[in-house]
Amino acid sequence: MSAIRKLPPFEQSLAAIVLGAKESIIAPMRPKLREFNITEPQWRVMRVINDRGATDATGLAEVGLLHAPSVTRILKELEERKLVVREPDPNDRRRTMIALTPEGREIVKVVSRHVMRILREYGDRFGSQRLEKLGNELRALSAAIKGVE
Repeated sequence: MSAIRKLPPFEQSLAAIVLGAKESIIAPMRPKLREFNITEPQWRVMRVINDRGATDATGLAEVGLLHAPSVTRILKELEERKLVVREPDPNDRRRTMIALTPEGREIVKVVSRHVMRILREYGDRFGSQRLEKLGNELRALSAAIKGVE
């Protein structure tokens, strides 16, 4: 394996390529999020709760790839808008679980339909098998480099 002797120009770096891909993936979803006045991090929190059911803040941060202080702020905003509610964990009264309200579930349902149309378009343009392989490769890359300092 050859050592990297010189940094590539930024636009050729792995970080720039991944960031560019993320931007290309998310950009078509933004208009629907804006329609509901939902930010991308708020959407991630709402998706995680929708996928997992009532979840604690730590789980939201981990699965939603967010920092704990961001989750605290996001939950405050979503709670003020009555899109999420906090409830005591039935198994551990010291812990608070966050759940979607009916209004929050409705937003997730509507936005998810839009996102699914976009994802089908990605599959049509890039190939569903290629997308699946890319996802597997990116997960493998993340696992392989986890802990590198």
